[in-house]
Amino acid sequence: MEKNTVVRSGDRARTIVKEYILLSFGTLLTTVGLYVFAMPHQFVMGGVTGISIVLAPVFPSFITPGILVTVMNILLLLIGFAFLGRDFGFKTVYTSLFLSGVGMLIEWIGDQYNLFPLTENLLLELVLAVLLPAIGTAIVFYYNGSGGGTDIVALIMKKYLRIEGGKALLCVDFLIMLVSFTYSVEIGLLSMLGLFAKSLIVDKVTKSMLRSKYCIIVTTHPDEIGEYINKKLHRGATMWKGMGVYTHEEKHILLVVMNAKQIRQVRRDILMIDSRAFTIVEDTSDVIGNGFRALV
Repeated sequence: MEKNTVVRSGDRARTIVKEYILLSFGTLLTTVGLYVFAMPHQFVMGGVTGISIVLAPVFPSFITPGILVTVMNILLLLIGFAFLGRDFGFKTVYTSLFLSGVGMLIEWIGDQYNLFPLTENLLLELVLAVLLPAIGTAIVFYYNGSGGGTDIVALIMKKYLRIEGGKALLCVDFLIMLVSFTYSVEIGLLSMLGLFAKSLIVDKVTKSMLRSKYCIIVTTHPDEIGEYINKKLHRGATMWKGMGVYTHEEKHILLVVMNAKQIRQVRRDILMIDSRAFTIVEDTSDVIGNGFRALV
């Protein structure tokens, strides 16, 4: 086996391990938010957890919300496999089982030691019931996974209807949330507030994770800067010719996209190559193509 093949296999293995560690972390945040803060107060903010809160009183006491979540997740996983592909399916199987397993463990600990709710401050518990699952969901979405349940329906909408993840979740979960008004007007209004806040946070966190920098460099030293971009940054660039309107001097314009860490180094190094270089840097969260994210 060639050395390059071994290196690529090692890089791929490290990438997969990193993805699953972060998928686990995101799922853990979601599970804690749902089972520790949302369920004890009957906050129904959509999802299969919301459905389980509504249906749990109908079933015998030994059928807990955690068990209902597991059953509904399995049914929706089959739909996810059909519409979203094998890679998504494996990741979602993992995150769904992780969520269900940890959720049932939290339920058991809570019942044994009568832990939940942790406080009687509804607003504080609502904030944590929204914030933790929203951040966790955004992390899982970023790595092409899902917490299962109605997240799968939302990602199907995102793929085929080109709807942002947070807005898709809002559409899917809104009708489920309305049931929370059967508990009380206060719980219903808090659940509605939580649902809208969650959809906004999911989109904000997702965009921040996707954020890159695009850099436009106007220079009279295109070869040196191009070589620097290729060899030091390991990035590609697009170059075209231009002319200064005032000086009529021929210039070259380079466009390159990089991450936020690289831009700090670039600002300094480019001026060392060309002290007269003119550089524009902007944020972007929608970079599609080689080296970034695929169009899915």
